[in-house]
Amino acid sequence: MVKYKKVKGLYFDKTAQVEQLQNTLANQRLSQSRTSLDDSEYMTRFQRLDGAIVNMAFNIRKGWRTIPPWLLPSCNLDATKIGKQEMTGVGRAVISKFLMDEIFNKSFHPALDVQLSVDLKKIERSIRRNSPPLNNQEESDALTSKIVNWRLATLEGLKDFLASPQSQEYKAQFSQIVTTNLCGTLINCLEDVPDGIQDTAHSIVELAVSIASNIPLESRDINIIFPTPGDILQPSIMKVEGGIPALANPSDSSDADASSTGSAEKDEKENEKSEGKLRKEKPKHGGVLSSLIGGSSSSSSGKKPGVAANPPQNTEPSAEVKKLTAEDGTQRVRFAGFVAVEVRGRQILCKAPVWTI
Repeated sequence: MVKYKKVKGLYFDKTAQVEQLQNTLANQRLSQSRTSLDDSEYMTRFQRLDGAIVNMAFNIRKGWRTIPPWLLPSCNLDATKIGKQEMTGVGRAVISKFLMDEIFNKSFHPALDVQLSVDLKKIERSIRRNSPPLNNQEESDALTSKIVNWRLATLEGLKDFLASPQSQEYKAQFSQIVTTNLCGTLINCLEDVPDGIQDTAHSIVELAVSIASNIPLESRDINIIFPTPGDILQPSIMKVEGGIPALANPSDSSDADASSTGSAEKDEKENEKSEGKLRKEKPKHGGVLSSLIGGSSSSSSGKKPGVAANPPQNTEPSAEVKKLTAEDGTQRVRFAGFVAVEVRGRQILCKAPVWTI
């Protein structure tokens, strides 16, 4: 009987310890659980952004003079002349990629000093890029938790600054810079610039900046993905669109580069990889954070190289066109009209609209 009481006492002691540990863990998770916007609000805001991009792309569909080199092999030779559905898709792709490069992949928080925000975003992306290969879902969740904890701790240290009036000035300045760069990127490719392009671009940027201001505050990882030409079709995060002509007579970016030598200003070519490699960007200013991050390349906010509207046709497809075609029959992305959004490791909030080869 005494032995039974001792065993019973040990059992209840261990049970109490387990419950205490469970309560402690639950309290820690509750204290770290932060939601800036719920899923439905994110979906609504991204849908609104997509709609604004579609409207702008439709309005400029007939005014294109050139197509950016990264997108040229995905377009037919006569696309700019026809100026219909295909060029609406091109406009959606160009604007979406610009927002991805200049806001979502570049800014840690729009209300910070621009260079500080760029440096912090590089660190955040470097943590994932430099992590060991992930072998299972548990390791992936652990890495996500590590990045989220670092981000929340960083924002905790910046809390007073983000609540100051100066932060709103930085946010407005950032929005203005991105708006100017977006207008410059489009005007560089357009022959006929519609009235009000500045106001339309500003409204799009404001929507994107509003989203980007909430994402860092989350205790979950809101992941934004922009499929690039040649990516393998992933139905889990992509939805196939129709309504544009098939890629029957593709352009050749090598011919376009040769025909653009008469332009007054020739800029650096883009070096984006279709399999999702992360870009490295050269900071404008030196600093402690900048010195911690290696690699440099030109910012994508400059003008794109000029491309002839009607480059000569080749009998053989270019290397870029060949990359878009899968040898094993797997469907490949021709180009995407918008981004995909997921809560990493949990659910998909919206799928990227894509056209395939």
